[in-house]
Amino acid sequence: MTLTLTIACGAAETTGALLAGGGIVRFFFAPARGDESLPRAPEAGDIVLARIKTAAPALGGAFADIGADADAFLPASRSEIAPAEGVSLVLGVRRPALGGKGAVLQADWKQGLSPQRSAALAASAGLPRLLSQSFDPAFMIARRAAAFGVEAIVVNRPEAQRALAAEGIAANCDEARLADIDLEDALSEALEPVIPLGGGARVIIAETAGGAVIDVDAGAAANAARKPNDVVNERAAQRLFADLSRRAIGGRVIVDFLPPSSPARRQALVKMLDAGAGFYERRLGKLAPDGLLDLTAPRRDLSLLERASEEAGEGLVRAGRRLTLDWTAKRAIAAVEARLARHPRLTLALGAGAALARYLEEKPQWLTRLAERYGARVQVSAADGPARNFNVRER
Repeated sequence: MTLTLTIACGAAETTGALLAGGGIVRFFFAPARGDESLPRAPEAGDIVLARIKTAAPALGGAFADIGADADAFLPASRSEIAPAEGVSLVLGVRRPALGGKGAVLQADWKQGLSPQRSAALAASAGLPRLLSQSFDPAFMIARRAAAFGVEAIVVNRPEAQRALAAEGIAANCDEARLADIDLEDALSEALEPVIPLGGGARVIIAETAGGAVIDVDAGAAANAARKPNDVVNERAAQRLFADLSRRAIGGRVIVDFLPPSSPARRQALVKMLDAGAGFYERRLGKLAPDGLLDLTAPRRDLSLLERASEEAGEGLVRAGRRLTLDWTAKRAIAAVEARLARHPRLTLALGAGAALARYLEEKPQWLTRLAERYGARVQVSAADGPARNFNVRER
């Protein structure tokens, strides 16, 4: 199965989508071109200048200050000597801060970098800082996606193609092809807890702090086939790994399939799960006769739900969570840009709730980029309704 990486350079955000078999199986995010130097939390694949604060031999490593809210941890192998306290080192981020724990670092950070860039970063000095802020956003995404075995890259802007070429990465520029991929609908769908399987059957995903619990529900499909459990299980298995990958869910995952109708059908389901989705790294446990399956997957990044939402009591996308202002603002600008990409001469009004309108006022460069790119004017106006809602209309 060919894996193609598309990189959409938007006015508010750079978004990557990994495509397999025509569907999106992973998202990647980076700042918009021009916003690279703005403060942000370190991500997996970033390069940081870290100062070793405390050696932790009992834990097999050391804690380091990387300029984030929580200290990061640098594990050391048994053959390595832990770095001395107070030493500054260039390190890579293997896993960002998750679940209240700081980031995990690694000494191997040069993969995918030219010798010249590696040497320049290694010579960096000063306070702890995010060295990969110097990277082009398209290159940030291409570097993070490289671990998946990407075979082709398509971008929507010539400047992104040139930036990748400067790093020795070949990419095609095809704005029309990327315009046909509805990233915003795909992102919204990947945040929904329910995945329809047809005929009333569905998969329900409940994320936890360390993974997810997934329920396969036959619903009305229970009356639509001679052996509905096996039919629904097959549909769920065909979707499972693509959806886990798209949502970036790692850790311990418990899947409650419907009880297979026979041992033979249980073995057939196991073979289907064993064979599917090489792009989602995982280790399968046993599938019990009652359909309960456990699996584990590396948890190396924020899940899509963690990235897009925050704990709250109103405006929920899941129990106890709501979309962040930053996420919603970027979706609003992306909705405007999608309209302008199809009809550049439109004059649009972006109606935003009070909180969202205030946030957009703090990011005037996003509207400026839209005007520079499309020669169009976009007016942000206050809208009635929830403080974080938005709508896009012609003026």
